[in-house]
This record gives sequence, structure tokens and C-alpha cells, in this order.
Amino acid sequence: MPSKIKHVPDLKRHHAGCSLNYELIRKIYVRFGEDGEANFAICFAGKSCRVSLVWKEIGRYTGLVINQCYLQDESSSWLRLPCFTIRLYHDLLMAEVTDETSDEFIKGAYPYPNPKMVQPNEREQLDRFLTEWLGYCLKHGTVLDRVF
Repeated sequence: MPSKIKHVPDLKRHHAGCSLNYELIRKIYVRFGEDGEANFAICFAGKSCRVSLVWKEIGRYTGLVINQCYLQDESSSWLRLPCFTIRLYHDLLMAEVTDETSDEFIKGAYPYPNPKMVQPNEREQLDRFLTEWLGYCLKHGTVLDRVF
């Protein structure tokens, strides 16, 4: 039986993806944002959803953005709605998925198999998903109706 090759992250590709994520978040804020939040509607999993990006911490060098997605009609969905924490690095112009609410840090590589069945390249997959999610939001997002 051949031995498994240890996963080694491609840092150039990872940094390029994180830079793209930062730029996409900036574009979303320019298009939909005000007062430290960006709120807009999209169609996701065949349902009308409200997406909210809330800036929780904005520091000189870093920031924290919480992404939440809610169904507008309060029904349930067969598909789990995207919800994650994004760490912004202003000095590097990069953004990556983190989980600041748990005790666990998302590592760059995991041994496989492992007790939680986390993929060897879990961090890369999360950051790639963030890129796809933000791109989808920019392409399909619409301004929410506001009552004046």
C-alpha cells in the first residue's frame, strides 16, 4: 500500500485568492454598504435570501467581517446557508475565512484521515468557497427594499 503524500499548501495561489477576496469584499461594500454593513438580496437554493456582511472589528491593520445569510420568508432550506467569519488584513490587502468564535484554528494542512474527517486542504477550500460566494453575491445581489 503506497504511503500518503503530506499536503503542502501552494502559498502563491493562496495569497492570490486572499487578495481577490479582499477586493471582492471591498466591491460589495462600495455597492451595498453603509454604516459598517452591507445588506442585499440574492436568490440562493431556489429561495429569496438576505445576505448581511457586518464589520465587527475594524483596526488599523486588521478587521473582522461576519457573513450571515437568512431566508426572507422564514421557511427552511434543504441546503445549509453560508455563514462564516472573515479576517481582513488591510496592510496586505488580503481576506481569509477564519472562525474567531471557536477555540479551534483552521490549520493550513491536516493529516488524513483524522477524527473529524477534515480535508487535508480545508483552509484552501474555505478560501476558494469564499471567493466563489463573494463573486456570486456581486453578480446576483440586488439592493434590499428600504422603507423611507
